[in-house]
Amino acid sequence: MVNIVKRMRKLRELLWIRVGPGALILPKEVTKISMEFNTKIIGGHRGARKFWREMLPRIKYRNPALPIQISRHSDPSGPSLLHIYMSANPGSQPAATSSPATTETSTPPSGTPNPRNTLTPDTSTPTHSIDIKMKGESEILDQLIEKTGAVVIQPTPQELGELEEIKEFKERAEKDRVDVREKLMKERREEELLRLARGEAAAAT
Repeated sequence: MVNIVKRMRKLRELLWIRVGPGALILPKEVTKISMEFNTKIIGGHRGARKFWREMLPRIKYRNPALPIQISRHSDPSGPSLLHIYMSANPGSQPAATSSPATTETSTPPSGTPNPRNTLTPDTSTPTHSIDIKMKGESEILDQLIEKTGAVVIQPTPQELGELEEIKEFKERAEKDRVDVREKLMKERREEELLRLARGEAAAAT
């Protein structure tokens, strides 16, 4: 049983980084990605933080050579931006979108209020700067895919089978926990009834 638990834990860790939102291949024209957002979720930075924690690791796993820079500041009213840097080849850049939800600028990443969390300033100009404040993590991912033309990686049949195996294991584990809890509660009730019965018997003598 211990070996099965260890195997499921390892399998879950591998699948988490390989499969799911953010599992995509960026074109070679994308040379760097950077983000800046608040250290807290207040002020509309929740989506940026979730994207950073849950999706960016998969992007890095699938694109290991891609530099990714994160700058976090302590101002809730400060910027929440996703910067995409692409090579200068005009033919390789995706067409700009007219979506009103996206704000693009031609300026470098803005300075962050907390310099302790900021790496050496990058003087290059991002190809796309997307305002991600008040946006959900899925919307941020959609914007990244739209701007870069990234290819989303679908789970293989083997990975789908492994996901189903993990799901079944979780269901069995939950059932086992419920059974153990009910058995323990039953034993405690029986012990309590036995204790009460012994007390009544002692009082009657």
